[in-house]
Amino acid sequence: MHARLGNYELVRKIAAGGMAEIMLARQWGEAGFFRDVVIKRLFTHLAEHERQLRMFLDEARLLSLLAHPSIPQVYEVAYEKPYWYIAMEYVEGLTVADLWRLGAKSGQLMPMNVALAVVVQACEALHHAHERHDRAGRALRIVHRDVTPQNIMLTRDGVVKLMDFGVAATSARKDTEAGAVRGTFAYMAPEQVRGRPLDKRADVFALGVVLYELTTGTRLFRGNDVQIMTAVVEEDAPSPSTRVPGYPADLEEIVRSALARDRSARMPSAAHLASYLEELAMRNGMLIGPRAIARYFAQVAPAEPIHEESLGIVERPQPRLEVVPDSESRAVWGPEDDSLPEIDERALLDDLQLLSVPTDLHEGRPFEDSDTTGRQDLAVLDALLDDIGAEPEDEVDEHEVVDVTGDEPGLVLEDLAEDAGRPVLLLDEASRKSSRPRGDDYMSELERRLAEED
Repeated sequence: MHARLGNYELVRKIAAGGMAEIMLARQWGEAGFFRDVVIKRLFTHLAEHERQLRMFLDEARLLSLLAHPSIPQVYEVAYEKPYWYIAMEYVEGLTVADLWRLGAKSGQLMPMNVALAVVVQACEALHHAHERHDRAGRALRIVHRDVTPQNIMLTRDGVVKLMDFGVAATSARKDTEAGAVRGTFAYMAPEQVRGRPLDKRADVFALGVVLYELTTGTRLFRGNDVQIMTAVVEEDAPSPSTRVPGYPADLEEIVRSALARDRSARMPSAAHLASYLEELAMRNGMLIGPRAIARYFAQVAPAEPIHEESLGIVERPQPRLEVVPDSESRAVWGPEDDSLPEIDERALLDDLQLLSVPTDLHEGRPFEDSDTTGRQDLAVLDALLDDIGAEPEDEVDEHEVVDVTGDEPGLVLEDLAEDAGRPVLLLDEASRKSSRPRGDDYMSELERRLAEED
C-alpha cells in the first residue's frame, strides 16, 4: 500500500535536491481515471524559511504561466501538513547527460544532427519563457539561470523538456540578496558569475556551452569552482576546432557567437540560435527533428518500462475452448465473436502460394547517421565518460530483448533472410485446377511432387 499526499498516491522517490525531493505519484479519479504525475515536495525544515518557501512557490506560479511542449506543465500547488508540494507533468525519459554517457559507453557517440536537434528544441523552450508576459500584459523577463545537460530531459519520442525553473530570475520576483549567484558555475555566463543583472543572453551562453560539449565530446570548463569562474570571466572559450580537428567552420562560428564573453557581441536570443542551427542543418542535409533524437534514444537506451498489467485499459484477450469436429478440442486466444466469418481451411490451402525471400535481402545496409565529424576514437572513450554528466542511476542491460515493430530504417530481417534460397514448391496452374486433392489425397500428392523435386 503506497502512502498518500493529498489526492495523490506516492509510488516511488525519483530524486532529491537541495530544497525538495521528487517523487513519482499517481492521481486517481472517477470511472477508472488515473495519470502519473511528479510531486515536488519541499523539505519540511525549509517550509519555516520565508525565502526558501517563496522561491518554491514562485517556481510553480512561473510554470503555470508557461505553455510550451518543451516545458513541463504544473497541475496544482497544495499544502498538506507538514508538506508544501507541487504536482506537475511526469516526463519519462533521460537527461541529456545520462543519454550522452550511455551512448559513449556503448560506442555510439551522439551524432551531430542529434546534438543540434536537442539544442534547437531547448532554444524554443527558452525563447517562449524569455518572451512571456503575465496576465496583465507585463513582460516577465524570465531567465532560467541553470541550463545544463542535467536539466534538459529527453523522452523516447524525441521531445526535449527544459526542467527546473527553481532558481529562475524574473521581474515578478526580486531576489532579496543583492548580487546572489545561483546556478551551475560551468554553465554560467560571465555576467552571471560576477553577480550582475541578467537578461536572456545569459541563457544563450549556457546553451552555447551545452552545444560546445555535445558536439566536441569534451567539457568546456574544468577544475574547481574558483578555476571555472576565473576561466569564464577572463578567458575566451577555445575554438571547437582546437579540440576536434575538422570541426565544421560554420558551426564553429555559431558556437563562438553564443559564447562571446561580452554580451553585447553575443547571439542576441535563443530564437536566433535556433534559426542559425536550423539553417546550418538544411545546408548540410541533416535531419534535426524529434525523430532524430528518438532514433538515437532507441539505439543507446532500448530498455522499456515495466508493464503494469493491473492498470491496462485495453482488455487482454481471454482463451476460449473451441471444439473442432473430428479433432481434439483446442484453446484459441482471442475474444469470442460470432459475427466473424468462418474460414474454409481447405480452400485456403488450395490458394496458398509459398514465395521465397529475395536472396539480396540480407545485403541491406542500415541507414547511415548524419556526419559525426571529428568524433574521437573509441580508445579515448573512458576519458570522455567523466566529462559530461553524472553516472545514471539505472544501468541498461545490454542483453535485454526489445520488441521492435514497424519499418524502422536500419533493421535487417535476419529471420527471413535465413530462408532465402531454400527450395520452394509452386504447383503449376494445370495441376491446381484439375481434380484438386482433398485431405489425405492432397498430402499424398504433395509428398509425391516433393519426392520428384528431390
